[in-house]
Amino acid sequence: MIEEMQDEAEALLSAGEYTHALAEFSVLREIRSRREGPYSIKYLSNLHDCVRCMSQLHLWADSTPLCRELHGKYVRTHGPGQTDTVDVAKHWAWALLNLHDYPPAVRLYLTTADALWDADPDQARRLLAAAVAHRTDADPLAMIATDDALVGNTLIDTARLTHSHDVLVMINRLVDELPANAESARASVTFDGLAIA
Repeated sequence: MIEEMQDEAEALLSAGEYTHALAEFSVLREIRSRREGPYSIKYLSNLHDCVRCMSQLHLWADSTPLCRELHGKYVRTHGPGQTDTVDVAKHWAWALLNLHDYPPAVRLYLTTADALWDADPDQARRLLAAAVAHRTDADPLAMIATDDALVGNTLIDTARLTHSHDVLVMINRLVDELPANAESARASVTFDGLAIA
């Protein structure tokens, strides 16, 4: 029965029936949490599908706690730069921007860009550009506190940036490249960050 529910939920998601798909994935998530545990692959997959549906439905406040849970588990089990982790980070940051909760969104952009620095520099740059676009509400440079005891790493809250020098150089470059009008820069940010020439 659970596999039939899974097939039905996936079909609803594929058909763009996000409200019905969300209801199905939410039930599946609860069942899998009890049966398989909150770190099982199928539970995490169903939770991720709930986040995707909520994003499509613009349920920003509802998706934020789910994103927090899923991102934390993916960072521990998959690593910060893995595809699923990055996708959830983008969903979470996008929800936070839509809720006008800029500081945690900018922190997510910074830490995710750092995690992607070597594997996907273009995506990392788009995420940093999105952070810089919101600098009047949450300045990414002010969030980055260098601590000599960290031996070259940079601390953002409790997360360390391993490419701190490169990230800082890119942020300063983006400050110069982005439009002076902060409103126009913010309006150009999408789910995937901000693409600039």
